[in-house]
Amino acid sequence: MSAWTDSKVVTSKSWAVIRDNKYLLMFPVLGFLFSLVPMALFWIPAAWFLANNQNVIGGILAVIGVFGTTAAMTFSTGALVAAADTELSGQDSSIDQGFKRALTRSGALLWWSVILTVVTLLLSALRGNNTGGAAAGIMRGVLAAIADVAWQLVTFFVLPIIIIEGSSPIEAIKASATLFRRKWGTQLAGGVRIGGLILLVAILPAIVGIVAGFFLTVAGTWAVGVPLMVLGVLVYAAAGLVAAAMRAIFSVALYRYAHDGRVEGPFTEQELQYAVRTR
Repeated sequence: MSAWTDSKVVTSKSWAVIRDNKYLLMFPVLGFLFSLVPMALFWIPAAWFLANNQNVIGGILAVIGVFGTTAAMTFSTGALVAAADTELSGQDSSIDQGFKRALTRSGALLWWSVILTVVTLLLSALRGNNTGGAAAGIMRGVLAAIADVAWQLVTFFVLPIIIIEGSSPIEAIKASATLFRRKWGTQLAGGVRIGGLILLVAILPAIVGIVAGFFLTVAGTWAVGVPLMVLGVLVYAAAGLVAAAMRAIFSVALYRYAHDGRVEGPFTEQELQYAVRTR
């Protein structure tokens, strides 16, 4: 209950920052729109080549597509971090200023996108392709999930460090891990308490709507099933964009607190301290 309360509070306050600065939501939206370009240029041709057993060129195009999509989302999130850093410090920013500041870190952001792409492919390889039986598949899935959670936690401060401090991705990863150890010790329990409210009020209902719409469509009730699935997908996508924006904003506030003890924005020191789960 305490963990849920902590998550609810920081999620609500992160949303309050967006509510007072609605333009911040445009960063993940633009990132999604930018990501459609590599999807169209590389993912669709990759799918065609793979479907026709031309695996080498299909695989290459798929990897390039993953990198392009990752780079688009990373650059827009970096711009969001830049704007959020300015807003949380009590000054005014804008979409233009956020992207201009991110552009000054474009080299580091591109290299960070390369690292994220490699990690994504490694996690995908770890999950496997359902060969080796159900037990092996479950084990690989569990290991991949644990590795993913650990990676997300260790790299939580990477973008703020790249944008604010001008560090390289490798330096940012080391600094992010060091900050967690210094501020919260080594007994970390798997994540930062942000986004739980979004899961409850949007993502879970969206999943229920998608599943219900699918079964209604299969049962022949197209007029209800198809719109329900479409609505579920739209709600799920919108919730994901909002959650990404809130996570980026909170990463800035938590970084400032972990780095030099500054409490910025609507958050309190207690909320920031207990935002990281420990054993």
